[in-house]
Amino acid sequence: MRPDPEALATFVQVVDSGSITGAAARLGLAKSAVSKRVAQLEAQLATRLLHRAARHVSPTESGTLLYERARALLAQLDSVADEVLARSGALQGVVRLAAPLSFGIRYLGPVIADFMQRYERMEVTLDFDDRHVDLMSGSYDLALRSGRLGDSELRARRLGTSRRALCCSPAYAARHGLPDRLEALPGHSCLGYTNTTSGHLWRFGRTGTREERSLSLRGRLAANSGEALLDAARAGLGLVVLPTFLLSHAVRDGTLRPISIPGWEPVPDSIQLVYPPTPSLPLKTRALIEHLAERISEPFAWDEPFAPFQERPGTL
Repeated sequence: MRPDPEALATFVQVVDSGSITGAAARLGLAKSAVSKRVAQLEAQLATRLLHRAARHVSPTESGTLLYERARALLAQLDSVADEVLARSGALQGVVRLAAPLSFGIRYLGPVIADFMQRYERMEVTLDFDDRHVDLMSGSYDLALRSGRLGDSELRARRLGTSRRALCCSPAYAARHGLPDRLEALPGHSCLGYTNTTSGHLWRFGRTGTREERSLSLRGRLAANSGEALLDAARAGLGLVVLPTFLLSHAVRDGTLRPISIPGWEPVPDSIQLVYPPTPSLPLKTRALIEHLAERISEPFAWDEPFAPFQERPGTL
């Protein structure tokens, strides 16, 4: 007897979730229904597929083999279904996208709305959070991230460079002056972003070279929110280094001004789309990736206000 595809899909969700409870929540089923499907699958194959503990399950050797093959097979089935729907002009399904809070609120809304107007049968679930979600858990299809990918199994599609800038308010500059070299920064109140592994480190690169310097700086405020740091800098509480996509409006309206340190600039990051390595990426996910790559591309409009200040010593 061939395994039921629905039972296989349930088993894959159990392994991805690490528990019957987690899989039941994802699938919108009762725990008893999930347990029954897995038990039926074990009976059909005449082998135990899971090691069961009180709150956690893990695949046996046979379960691992079935999981890997079933996951690939289900991805192929999804891809075939997507291709058929695409040929009929009826691409549909749900795509779950995670993105940084500030970037998502400022820039993703119109882009996603345009995507949903283009594909009227598509559904999108957005999760805005500065913390990185676990894409390997199966809870998300795609994430937009600003930063370095590092060592990861994830696949990536680069959208562009996320430049960063050193800024302060005109009121802060009037009271404390402006730094004109890196060595002067410790003498200033430097507002710190705490939602990174580097903590309060500010990283600067020497212009035209690969040389970098990291400075451990402190100020009156540290926060895990770029928006909170932006407000504090506008209020004159100190210097801040943030992505230009977050600073752009404040620079345009004059509440913040860029500071140029001759020969040095904050080390930029990359804006990229990341997604799990799958044998066949679903067409609905590929469609959203292509749409985002089309609409979020260099040159970025949010970098324009900083061009006149590049390589200009610490003046306003």
